[in-house]
Amino acid sequence: MKTKILIISLILIFICLGCTNKKYVYQGETQGSTYNIILYAKQNKNFENKVKQIIDSTLQHIDMVASVFNDSSEISIFNAKDSLINPSEDFINLLLKSKKMNLLTNGAFNPAIGPLVKYYGFLKDKGSNEIDTSFVLELLKFTVLDSIKLDSNKKIITKPPKYYLDFNAIASGYTVDKLAKIFDSLKIENYLIEIGGEIYAKGSHTNGNPWTVGIEKPPVSIYSPQEVLTKVKVKNAAIVTSGVTRKYHNSANKRVNHIINPQTGFPIPSNILSVSVITDSCTEADALATAFMIMGVDSTMRFIKKNNNCEVYFILSKLDTFEIKYSQGFEKYIIE
Repeated sequence: MKTKILIISLILIFICLGCTNKKYVYQGETQGSTYNIILYAKQNKNFENKVKQIIDSTLQHIDMVASVFNDSSEISIFNAKDSLINPSEDFINLLLKSKKMNLLTNGAFNPAIGPLVKYYGFLKDKGSNEIDTSFVLELLKFTVLDSIKLDSNKKIITKPPKYYLDFNAIASGYTVDKLAKIFDSLKIENYLIEIGGEIYAKGSHTNGNPWTVGIEKPPVSIYSPQEVLTKVKVKNAAIVTSGVTRKYHNSANKRVNHIINPQTGFPIPSNILSVSVITDSCTEADALATAFMIMGVDSTMRFIKKNNNCEVYFILSKLDTFEIKYSQGFEKYIIE
């Protein structure tokens, strides 16, 4: 499953086209990655500081809810104690949304695979140098998301021992949506929010041009500079990319990708380099980007036809180069 402890593997690069209203830019680090926020609004006394305080407090709050790297967070307490009393609204929302996406993708999205993520060394643990198939299959017994229970009064969440919940593949998208709702309540009509590569863009520049987002060309190595392969226009929608070209490690001379198939327990193969998803919810786009990496092209295309509220763009490895496949509806977003 996609993790956010490092900068997202296929970074989407947003491009500003200019405007007449005052431009506000906010940048920093959060959730083990970075954030970049651009908005346009009429100049207002204390506006810039007010928005900065809102961004900082929201990011700090989500860190205290969902960061497995913060020992004081709700999710860390839950993983350590097997229960969480009086969970926050955001923790409940993340759990319920995760269960919804797990059901929608027939288990391809599953934040309960934390034990496997730890085993392969993509969380705090260093991970195993050798992949023990029998042990992996044993760990699968502790990854059943339905075993994590929320009581009817929403006052306590429980899980069996040895389970380890990990919201890394949905928390950034959820945070983007949370900030977007706050901006909407402030009557901010034109903005772009990017957290760890997860993006939501609303409105446009004041000159009417759409927000433009670049999907990265597959790099030769994790140290290669970023190059834009395809530009897409995004308005009142989210776009999220998940991929394996910048997030992996080697074990016993084999490449181990950070996205793990929750149905087999093993990292996915490398033939799918990246998946970009466009839909109206960044939370859902975040989860779907990971799920589509696991489901593959054919299953994903069938999913798109059945659920016509999202579009997808694949970059696939092919000998010494790559090829592109995308859903029919994605074409309208591509800038020639």
